[in-house]
Amino acid sequence: MTAKVLLLEDDAGVRFTFNMALQEAGYDVTAVTSCSDAISALTELPLDVLVLDLKIGEEMSLPVADYAALLRPDIPVVCITGSRLFSGGELFNLSRNIRWVLRKPVNLSDLLSMVDHVTGRVPAMAAS
Repeated sequence: MTAKVLLLEDDAGVRFTFNMALQEAGYDVTAVTSCSDAISALTELPLDVLVLDLKIGEEMSLPVADYAALLRPDIPVVCITGSRLFSGGELFNLSRNIRWVLRKPVNLSDLLSMVDHVTGRVPAMAAS
């Protein structure tokens, strides 16, 4: 069964790159550019994992993670951020579904390894 990934990323180049890498790795990806589109996708699609850019324009994607926690308490969330706002691990306390954080710039092999781990395809490997 193909795992379904929701990718929330507002940067067109990053979104395209992540989307293509995830699709080439065999994932069924729905890529969106706004928090409202992500929330709509959550209610309409059977998803297995969320990959959320923490900062979407002037918004934070935390409401998407919170909504996911209410709607689907089991769905894991991977946050991607270039921000140093939560460098002490505070993100894990802000939404119960946030289980992993990747710091920008994200190496594609790290992203794929993380999503593989989250979906149970293979164990996560440390970046070299």
